[in-house]
Amino acid sequence: MITICRWFLIGLYNVFTIIPRYFYIGLMCLIDPKRGRELTYKGKPIIPMAMLGLTLSVYFICIFFSSRWYVQQLKIKYLANDIIESTKVIEKQEEDKDTDAPLPDNSNVENNSNNYVNVSYMSTDLNELLKKNSDTVAWLKVNNTNVNYVVVKGNDNEYYLKHDFYKNNNNNGWIFADYRSDFEYFGYNTIIYGHNLTNRSMFGSLTWALRESWYKNSDNHYIKLSTPTSNTVWKIFSIYQIKPEVYYLKTYFDTDTEYQEFLDTLRSRSIYNFGEKPTFDDKILTLSTCSDDGTKRMVIHAKMIKVEYK
Repeated sequence: MITICRWFLIGLYNVFTIIPRYFYIGLMCLIDPKRGRELTYKGKPIIPMAMLGLTLSVYFICIFFSSRWYVQQLKIKYLANDIIESTKVIEKQEEDKDTDAPLPDNSNVENNSNNYVNVSYMSTDLNELLKKNSDTVAWLKVNNTNVNYVVVKGNDNEYYLKHDFYKNNNNNGWIFADYRSDFEYFGYNTIIYGHNLTNRSMFGSLTWALRESWYKNSDNHYIKLSTPTSNTVWKIFSIYQIKPEVYYLKTYFDTDTEYQEFLDTLRSRSIYNFGEKPTFDDKILTLSTCSDDGTKRMVIHAKMIKVEYK
C-alpha cells in the first residue's frame, strides 16, 4: 500500500510538472518518429512514446478520481434538496403546555422556557422519512447556514461517513448522530457529525459560524431540533476550532462535578462570548465537523432551553 501511494503521488507530481513538457515531446515524436529516435536525456536515449503513454495514463486516472469526487458531491446536494422539498418543516410559537406530557429530566429547561417565549420551535413530520430509512432520528436546522437536514443514527460512527441517507455508497456521507446519543430523552451530550464539503452542503457551511458577522446576529445563536417525539431549541454557548481529540465527545459523567468541569472547559474554548454559562443541570448539543483546511475540528456546543412533546 505504501508503495502504491508513493507512486501515485509521483504520478500526481508529474501531472503538474513533468507532463506538459513530455506531452509536447510525445506529440512531436508522433509527427516525426525520426526526431524521437534522436532524443536523449543525459546522454541516454529515451522513449517518448512510453513517456507519453505513462503521463496520459496518470492524467486520466487523476481526472477520473476528481470527476468521481465532484459527481458524488452533486449527488449529495441534489438528494438533500429533494428531501428538504418533500418534507414539511414548520416554524411555530410555543403552545399551551400539555400537563400530561412527561417532563424532561432537566429543571433548567422548564425554567428557561419562560425566558425564550419569542423563540419559535421547529416541527417536522418525520414519518415518511422513517419509512425510507428507519435510522432517521431528527431534523436539524442552524440559522443562516445551509444546515437544514434530516439526521440519521447508525450502529457505529463509521457507516454514515461513507453512505448517504438511502444507504448508498458515497464518500461524502450524511449528517449522522453519535451512536451513543438518545433522541427521546437526551443525555448529557447529544452529538451530531457531518463532513465539511467544498460545495457547502452537509456541514460545509457550519464554519460560517466562525465569522464575526454571523455571531453578531443573535438569531443565529439558536439551534432547532425536531424528533419523532419532541421539538427542542438549543442556545449556543461555545464555538471553536481544535486539533482532533475525543474530549468534547464524552457522553457520560460519573458525578455532577465532573460534568460541570467538562462544561466549563467547553465554554472557555469559545472564540466568542455568548453570555451563557451551562450548569450540570443542563443538557447540551454538540455539532462537529472538519475545519476548512481539514487539519482541525470545528465545534459548536449549545444547551437545551426549550422542549415540547408531540
